[in-house]
Amino acid sequence: MSQKIEYFLVDIDGCVTDPFSSPDWALISQLRALSDRSHSEIHVPKLSICTGRPAPYTEAVGQWLNVQVPVLFESGAGMLDLSNQQVTWNPQLAVNSLAISAEVKAYIQRLKLDFPELQPESSKQIDAGFVCADHAKMKQLAVIFSQYIKQHFPMFEVHTTDISISAIWPCANKGSGLEWFCEEMKVNPKSVAFIGDTSGDIPALERAGISFAPQNANFQNKQVADYVTQSASTAGVAEAWQQLIAHNQSLV
Repeated sequence: MSQKIEYFLVDIDGCVTDPFSSPDWALISQLRALSDRSHSEIHVPKLSICTGRPAPYTEAVGQWLNVQVPVLFESGAGMLDLSNQQVTWNPQLAVNSLAISAEVKAYIQRLKLDFPELQPESSKQIDAGFVCADHAKMKQLAVIFSQYIKQHFPMFEVHTTDISISAIWPCANKGSGLEWFCEEMKVNPKSVAFIGDTSGDIPALERAGISFAPQNANFQNKQVADYVTQSASTAGVAEAWQQLIAHNQSLV
């Protein structure tokens, strides 16, 4: 590919960090150092985030990593400008999106009565989902929730990880979020790289100029991505970023 990569968008869970685990701060510091370099070295792509997590956590990770451009949360439904704390919602969302999402959230609350292990992601506004640290229960819940959404809310996409599940508006998934980011930053999607490990990341992997799956990614992600890193999660992100720097330097 002969296109310079201007921005590197990263997923959080399974990439920057591992769910329900303390971050590897030594590796996080490596990412922070690369981000710091991106503000003064033209070969280092600038960092942004595209995650299914809600805005507050996305903001915190962005602060750790000295992100200086807008970040995407709730799988591309929302964009947060870290410089002024302004939130913008994806313009592709319908006017009744919030009301319909509220109906799904009400079902999740009813589901919690039978499965107290699940925890609704209450700080999300557009996406509707929950987490569950019990992997066996999560597998059971994923089947129940997916079938219910398919029957009652067929307008949603459903994406799962080992510990979470979310109902997402197709017009505001990570792929459309990446395109929206590019419009805001006035760059071609071919100038953006992305790394992601689970099904919700695939629309962004398919649209990015260069795409990565970390070693811990789902099989399907590895099939779609241009490259699979030798390292998992945080170390995989650092590896991919170094590869992008080498790519940009090779174009000079």
